[in-house]
Amino acid sequence: MRIALALAVLCLPLSSSASLRLPAFRAQAVSACPRVDPTHVGNTQGYADGFSSGKCYVSIGSMLVTDLIYRSYGFFSNGLLMVFNSYGDGEDNNPNLTSAREFYFFPRTGALSLEMDKTAGTVAVVMADGGRVVIDPATSQIASLDRGSVMVAPRIDPADRGGVEITSYKGLMLDAGFRMGESPAGRPKADSTFRDAFGHLCTVKNTEVFAYANGDHELKHTDAELSAFLKTRCPNITPGF
Repeated sequence: MRIALALAVLCLPLSSSASLRLPAFRAQAVSACPRVDPTHVGNTQGYADGFSSGKCYVSIGSMLVTDLIYRSYGFFSNGLLMVFNSYGDGEDNNPNLTSAREFYFFPRTGALSLEMDKTAGTVAVVMADGGRVVIDPATSQIASLDRGSVMVAPRIDPADRGGVEITSYKGLMLDAGFRMGESPAGRPKADSTFRDAFGHLCTVKNTEVFAYANGDHELKHTDAELSAFLKTRCPNITPGF
């Protein structure tokens, strides 16, 4: 699935031609998305809005971008954290110039929140599961997670597979992996791996957790359905909800 909706459009630079198509979001009853107009703290710009489907998002990106080489972040109300990398300027739809690294966090218990405090010089995002992500305003990169540990590569290089690894998390996480030019979860034949708060792992086929139609994909389970699914499919996993 070639990615057509630019995360670069959601994040930065707003004029970027680098494109990566986001997964479709099924419409459902949700509260109005909190809207934050584009603003910046230090070298970091962030904003928040929603799609017509009712799903909400927060975007984080750098204001210091040259030659379309950058890493930006999209947080979504379906639990997705997408790490988007652009590796340079070139022809549109060149799969070698963009990549995505995807993580999902459960349960999705609250609304997304973007916290940008110019006076304090701080940037943070509260994800849909309630976990808080601190952003370094100087580098526009994830600095820490209040519920886990993260490693962020300083360089933007395809060899680093997105450049972000979450090594532990006090909650349920689905690691959908890394893909050049595409959403990794968009590959029905690929695998994704659940990891619980105790570090237990369970690898599943993407078709077990994602629904595919018309070239798009979305998570197929509600939180309650997912918990029931894991108890049977991955008995070593403790969902925690």
